[in-house]
Formats: sequence, C-alpha cells, structure tokens
Amino acid sequence: MDEINHFELDEAPNNVLLVEDNPIDRLEVRLHLEVMGFVVYDTASATEAKEILEQRDFSLVIIHIASLPLRGLELCRWIRASSTVPILMLTSREEVINEEMVMAAGADDYVSKPIESKILTSRINQQIKRGQSQRAPRANILTWGALKMDLSQHLFMVNEAELHLTNTEYQFLQLLMENPQRIYTRNQILEAIGVMQGLGTNELVDTHASRLRKKIREHGGPEVISVVRSVGFRLADAKEEKRIKESGPDFPAAAGFI
Repeated sequence: MDEINHFELDEAPNNVLLVEDNPIDRLEVRLHLEVMGFVVYDTASATEAKEILEQRDFSLVIIHIASLPLRGLELCRWIRASSTVPILMLTSREEVINEEMVMAAGADDYVSKPIESKILTSRINQQIKRGQSQRAPRANILTWGALKMDLSQHLFMVNEAELHLTNTEYQFLQLLMENPQRIYTRNQILEAIGVMQGLGTNELVDTHASRLRKKIREHGGPEVISVVRSVGFRLADAKEEKRIKESGPDFPAAAGFI
C-alpha cells in the first residue's frame, strides 16, 4: 500500500474493529486506518472480536482470518444477525473463501489481497458513508420508481394506487426498499420477516418473492425483485427489469437461482 487519502469524519472518534490473524497485514492495515483518522481496535481472534463488539460501538468492522476462514464467515454472520454496522471482508485468491460466500455471510463489501491502498481507502470511505446514512433518521416514505411505501401508515402503493400486502410481504419489500442497492440473502430476509430458519424456509422466501412480483406486476408496476445468482435478492433496476420481462413471468423460480 502506498497512498492514503484522509477521510473527513462526521463524528470523532470513529471506531474501527480490525480482525486479522496475519500480524504483518494487521499492522499495515491498522496504520492505514490510523492515518485516515480512525481509532482502531485490532485482534487476531474471532472470539475476542465478539467480546470487543459487545463492549463498544464501531463504525466499521474489517475481517480476515486466513488460518480459519470459515470462522471469519461465522463472525460476519454473528455480527449481521444483530447489527447493521458496515462489514468489509479481506480475501485472498489462495483461500477457499470467495465473493459469493462473503456476501452471503452478510458482508457489505470485500477487498482482495494483495491490498492496494487506493482501493482500500475507497472501500472504507464508501462503507463509512453508508453507515452514517443508516444512522440518520429513517424516512417515513420510501420510493422506488412507481412504488411508494408509507411506513407511518403501513401503506404500499403502485402508481399512487394502494396495493394490499400481507405483513410478511410488506416487511420483505420494506427491507429491499430501505437499501435498494444491497443484496440480501435468504437468511437475512427470514430474520427481517421474523421467520425461524428451518426445513423449507428457503423455498418460503422464493415464494414470497414470486408473489410480490406477481402482485406488483398485475397492478401495473415494474418487475421489482431481482435475484442475484448464489447470493440473494435486491430491487431490480431498469436494465434488470427488462431482462426479467424477456425471460418470462416465472423467471426466478424456474431458473432455480441461489
């Protein structure tokens, strides 16, 4: 790493937890973060990381456990189960952990080793900004194209016409509309709608997604839910909407995604 751009913090200090079991890399990333102006807590242990997370708040968590890569994914899932703190995973081509596994565990982004300073700085800045936006007061009105959700009145509208959804469908769609660029895994959606994981629950998410798309489509709305292969669900942009329409109305279920 050779160049570091300072990030202007909205709050000081901004705590970052660094979980890295390679001592050389941990020191290098720690110094990078400190030069950027962060207060850094670092550890090589997932167990110690959990203890630290229970004691104080953080603006960002960076995880890489090369010796026990699955432990890093487990830590990521543990954090995401109860927190929206941005998580940045560090990965290496020599390891079994890949992009899909990292995102499916609940990480917000990843950086591949060997780490380039500009890329690391950019990803850190992006995630800090995202975390700050999440801490801002939540809007009562969510919009996405022709879709509108009034959280204060628990209403959902397509082209200004009210569409009645089940409570589960409403919670599912609210999760996607609050973070339209983010991909959510089946497990994260199950947690959001209050369903315990178990036999058949993966298919339950697919069923809710299919019904939501059908309801919205029948009321003149867009093909709103996009399926990201092997990762999860997110809102569809215009390009994705066109692709879904061309593939047929039952595209997600028929294609056997995820």
